[in-house]
Amino acid sequence: MEFFSIVDFLYGPIALFLIIISARIRKYKKIKTNSEYKYYTKGLYVKLIGGLSLCLIYTVYYGGGDTVNYFRDAVCMARLLVTDPTGFIVVMTEGLSVENYFYFNEDTGYPIYFRDAQTFFVVRIASFFVILGAGSFIVSTMLFAYASYAGIWKLYQLFVMEFPELKKQMAIAILFIPSVFFWGSGIMKDTITLSAIGYYSYSFYMLFIKRQNILSSSITIFISAYLILMIKPYIIFALLPGSLIWFVNRQLGTISNSVIKFLMGPFMFSIAIAGGYLLLINMGDLLGLYSVDKVLERAVITYKDLKSDYYGGNTFDIGEFEANVPSMLAKAPAAINVALFRPYIWEANNIVMILSGLEGLILLFLAIRMVVKLRVIGIFPMLVKNHLLTFSLIFSLFFAFSVGISTSNFGSLVRYRIPALPFFVACLFIMQYYFDLRNREEKPVEDEEQGQLPEEPDSDQSDDKPVGNI
Repeated sequence: MEFFSIVDFLYGPIALFLIIISARIRKYKKIKTNSEYKYYTKGLYVKLIGGLSLCLIYTVYYGGGDTVNYFRDAVCMARLLVTDPTGFIVVMTEGLSVENYFYFNEDTGYPIYFRDAQTFFVVRIASFFVILGAGSFIVSTMLFAYASYAGIWKLYQLFVMEFPELKKQMAIAILFIPSVFFWGSGIMKDTITLSAIGYYSYSFYMLFIKRQNILSSSITIFISAYLILMIKPYIIFALLPGSLIWFVNRQLGTISNSVIKFLMGPFMFSIAIAGGYLLLINMGDLLGLYSVDKVLERAVITYKDLKSDYYGGNTFDIGEFEANVPSMLAKAPAAINVALFRPYIWEANNIVMILSGLEGLILLFLAIRMVVKLRVIGIFPMLVKNHLLTFSLIFSLFFAFSVGISTSNFGSLVRYRIPALPFFVACLFIMQYYFDLRNREEKPVEDEEQGQLPEEPDSDQSDDKPVGNI
């Protein structure tokens, strides 16, 4: 086969065995004190399955594509390391430019992604895994999936710390959504950024909310934010609003005087918003085409480009809009809907789209069911009760809006939206938990009114309360 060699079939089983053994050792070392680790290896297995499935579909079914091109370019880098170590170091540290493109020759092969710094940054990262994988596509993919799983697991642990009663539900939301572990496990941009979001969220929580592991959390936030900025800078625009609100609410929570808290709230939010805006302005060079003064125009250009005929008619249209805030906000409901719930089943035209359509249908049903239960207004007391829920809902909806407003091709959409799905599904489970908890608290009152005494809770359920704000 064109994309595979004997190395894949000899080294592949060995690498898989070592990964599984390493994961099982970690699980049994941690599970005695952390019961959520019963999902650790299961989550890793679906991650590996997702990465290998993506690898096989792009090679056998599509005959090429992004993950194949990333791998091929990383192979060029691995060959450069052997033929010209100095050139390898230059390209790894500086990126690929017109000048250092000449380090490559017919023996190394020529990289495809040399014109796009963000795309070639993925190649530079993938090079390490191709070197460790001895040039095997299968092994490199498994190692890539294994390394990126750490960030996903951190995200799962974050939600479990806040809601220890929802270990199973959070595992479903974060570890086992099919499109997330499929599109977010291969050698792709999305795999890196999804893992970085997990690291960022967990470290932000540890640093600003629990105020633990100050140094390591600060370093992790910096590295994860840097990876996001280098690959998909627009994700920062979705992370920042929820992070600022989370941080301000945490600071307000330390004020016991309700009058002072009421007076300080608007002031602190204003300072946070101004600080966030100044931060984005000063990051203009890093954000590049996604800088504050260009991001709206970029969204319109990208949306129109993805509607072009060369995408095979696999497009959708939420209507025309201009590069200004009021025009885009008017499209927010349609953009969020398309990002979270489409393609609908009748819009799918291949097996991948059909599976995405089924997933979107289930998600739409769960969302409508929750909105009907809470009657919309019932969501707001829950947001006040837990700020992780607030952060997750803001991020998922803001990110969905960003993707929906700048994407008009289903093939791209189902991949771009995956960071929003774990947070959004986790929100649905948390809201259901609070809804059930409220009903349980109201039921004893109804029983007493009817002359019945409530049953004593079991001793092993005495801690069945939400952690809330920490």
